[in-house]
This record gives sequence, structure tokens and C-alpha cells, in this order.
Amino acid sequence: MEPDQQGPRAGRRLARDRALLLLPLLLVLVGGALSTGLWIAAVQFPPLHNALFSIPAVASLLICVVFTSLNVMTRWFRWHFLIRRYTPQLITRDSLAVYLATLPAIISPFFLAELIRVVLIRRRFHTPAAYLVRIWLIERGLDAGVLGCALLASHHAGWGATAVLALVAGTTLLFLLALPGNSPSTAGWVALGALGTTAVAWVLPVISLFATLWLLSAPVAGVVALRAFASGTLLGGISGLPLGVSVTGSTMIHALTAAGVPAQTGVLAILVYRAGTAWFAVVLGLAALVAFRQRLARMIRGKAGVHFDEIAAEYENEIPAHMRDRLLASKVAHMQRTLHAHGIAPGARGLDLGCGQGWYLRAMHERGYDLDGTDYSAGQLRRAGVHLGQTGRFVQADAQALPFDDASFDFVYSINAIHHMLGPGAQERTMQEIVRVLRPGGLFLLHEINTRNPLFRWYMGYLFPLLKRIDEGNERWILPTALPEVRGAHWLGGDTQYFTFLPDSLPRQLLQWLGGAERALERSRFRHLSAHYQACLQKRAAP
Repeated sequence: MEPDQQGPRAGRRLARDRALLLLPLLLVLVGGALSTGLWIAAVQFPPLHNALFSIPAVASLLICVVFTSLNVMTRWFRWHFLIRRYTPQLITRDSLAVYLATLPAIISPFFLAELIRVVLIRRRFHTPAAYLVRIWLIERGLDAGVLGCALLASHHAGWGATAVLALVAGTTLLFLLALPGNSPSTAGWVALGALGTTAVAWVLPVISLFATLWLLSAPVAGVVALRAFASGTLLGGISGLPLGVSVTGSTMIHALTAAGVPAQTGVLAILVYRAGTAWFAVVLGLAALVAFRQRLARMIRGKAGVHFDEIAAEYENEIPAHMRDRLLASKVAHMQRTLHAHGIAPGARGLDLGCGQGWYLRAMHERGYDLDGTDYSAGQLRRAGVHLGQTGRFVQADAQALPFDDASFDFVYSINAIHHMLGPGAQERTMQEIVRVLRPGGLFLLHEINTRNPLFRWYMGYLFPLLKRIDEGNERWILPTALPEVRGAHWLGGDTQYFTFLPDSLPRQLLQWLGGAERALERSRFRHLSAHYQACLQKRAAP
């Protein structure tokens, strides 16, 4: 076909695709407007603008928006929790961008358009589509099951709710066991976590409906709000109609009026409620689509830059300067004590592996050590050169293939760098390279984040990557209790040191006031729950 013929055909195809995408939204708008108009006419509603812009209605809308935001984030957490098990390199910000930007998919029949997430994640992280589709089925099954349990419980059918809950849990477990890498115990914990998260997610809109009715002077028992929400949402989803139009709202109104709520109040409550829940989620998704369009475009192209090159200019501002200086002083002091205890004095040659912008290299250089620095990120090394000038020697290199001769260094240290090495075997190969460049009897000082505390591990994996760009949420943490075996070297268990309990967001003055309590914790039996640790690896002496 000639180029001039391809153009019109491609244009028609694009217009057709856009029309298909907009069709569910058009159905929702038309159907919703018709259904709303019929309800307003049926109950002889007073002037609508007076009711909608009253203080109780506006307050109800704000409450619905807040709780819907919490609901969305809880459901994102569930989705992220499930897919990261099969996408270990999943970036938390990418995950959130995909989830929020595809929220408008809830207007599609049976939510099928949510499967666009499969395409995006597969293009960027190469996760098998079959895994992602199964996880989508697990999510939909959990939602339907929990809503069914809630509906039965609201009718005091405890036995029925228990049976449905057992069925949902069992089905989820079987789906998870069908995915590779899941033992029965692991699948059980994952299923329990997903089920609990689903229950929390759907409690939030029930609270919104309960508060809306209370603010509109039609308070109901919690079980009535639960019944109205569960029946409306479940039937709307089963109907397959986009956003449950004409079904969800009508079912909720019938449930409320059957419980004695005046018809006019019930219609107003559901009108406000749906605006602050379903429609707010659609608007939030459209806003996210605009805000994350560049990130999503990169995911579609399957391209990714070097993370630490991208954030080099803003890296030093990610952690408050007073906390950064405090951590630097603490870690350098730990290293000095360990080196001194093993007879490695100032003047010894050392390597800063993953030196970043060279803050630790400069501090160790000022204490008399002869330092080289290496980092994979050229952007970070350029900043190090600007900051430090001739203070240190820097070379860009992959830590798995260090450009140094065997037995070149008396010691090597790495500050929170090894956990960024994500490829299969990358950390193990790096450790062997470190041993190669160490002289016999030399030390490797490993500084890492301590994720033995499950809450801190959750924070570092889910929340911290959204607050700061240093980490991406896909780090491979090294536990101090599970240090990898390294040929030709051994870990000195008695030299492991634990430190830092205070969060990096604390103001300087508060940090000083609480410093004594932190030092006491570092010496206590709870020191193993600290945020950071230093482990010491020693190369075996030559035979």
C-alpha cells in the first residue's frame, strides 16, 4: 500500500480506537444522568443546587474523598504486594503510577480495562502476562468474596459469611500455589495478607457512607450502611455495567429507604457518596494519567536510565543535611574503630565501593587513609569531582568487574550500595570481586539498611521510595543474620555493629534531645532492630 493510502486508514483506525475507549464513559454519563434524573423526579426533590452546596453535603463529599483516597492507596498496596513477588525489580513509583493512571478502567464492563496494567508491567519489567492476569483474577475474587461476606453478615447469616470467606481464602491459596516459587506456607501468608488488606480497603467506603448519612441528619446503624454498600457494589459489579450505572446507586437507595431513611435524604446521600467515591476515583485516575504521562511513556517504550544518574543533582537534598552529617560521623567512627582493632592504621590503602558523591571518601581521607572511589553512576562521580577536587581518585566501574589488580587494598567499604545490585548473582559476584582486590587479612566493611524489623522493612519497601528518590522499592536487602557466603573470606560475627533508631525526618533540635535515648537503645538487647548495621568480612590469609 502506498504511504498516502496508509495515512487515512491509520487515522480512521485511531479514531475508531478512541471511540471504543470513550464508549464506556459515554454509557456511564448517559446512564448515570438518566438514573439520577429519574430518582430526583420520583422523590420530588427540592432545588438540587441548594441541597448539593449545603454545608452537610460539602462536608460529606470531603469525607468521601479522604476515605476514597485511603481506599485507593490500600488497594494499590495489595496489588503491589502481590505483583512484586513475581516482579522483583518492580519500582514502587512506577507501580503507583500505573495503578493510579488506570483507575478510570473501573468504568469498563466487568473492569476488564484494568488488564492494561498487565501490558504496562510486562513491557517494562518482562513479567509473564499469565502471572499478572492471575493476580488480577485473585483481586477480583477477593473483592467479590469480601463483599459477599459483608452482605451475608449484615443479614446476620454468620454461617454463610464464614462459608464464603473459607471459599475465597481457599481459592486464593490455590491460585497462589499455581504460581511458581510459592510453598504452601508462603502462599498461606500471602493469601492472608491479601485477604486482610481487602477487608481493610472495603471498610473505608462503609465508614464514608455511615458518616455521610449522619451528616445529612439520617443516622443509621453500622450494619445498615454495610448492607447498603455491599449490596450496591456487589450487584453493580455483577451486572457488568460500566461503574455499575443505574444498579449500584439504585440498590443502595432501596437498602437505605427500606431501613427507614427518608427517600429525599437517601437520594441526596447516594448522589454525594457516588460523587466522592466512584467519580472521584475516575477523576483521580485522569489527573494521574496527566501527571505521570512521561513515566508511563518510558514504561511503554521499555526504557530506563541509570537511576543514580537521574537523581545526581538532587541527591544531596534527599536526606536533611544534619541527619546526613550525623550518619556520616557515626559510620566513619564505626569504621575507624574496626580498622584500628584489626591493625589497619591511617595511611592504609582503601576503596570506597559505590562512593556516590564522595562524602565518606573525603571523611576517611581527612583521617589519613589513602582512598580510591568507584561508582557505576557517572553522574554521581561528576558531582564528587566538583565537590572534592583532588581529594580522591575516582573511577567509573561495575562492582562486578573492578578495574584493580589482585590484592590492591588493605580494606574496602561500601555504604548502602550493595542492596542496589539487583541482577541474579550480582551481589555474590561483587563480594567475590571485593575479596579479589583485598590483600590477605584485609577487611571489607559492609554498611547496610537493617530490615530485620518487619515494620521498618515495609516502610523501606513501600513508603520510603514514595517519599524519597534514593531508593526505588526493589532493593535486595542483606540481613545481618543471613550474610552471604564468600569464597576465600569469612564474616567476623562478633564485629557486627548496630546503630541508628531515630527517623531521618526529625528536626535537628529534637534529634539532639533524643540522642541519649538512641545511644541507650544501641547498647540494649533491642539493638538488632536498629535502622543500620556494619558487618565485617575478612579475607583469609595466604596459606
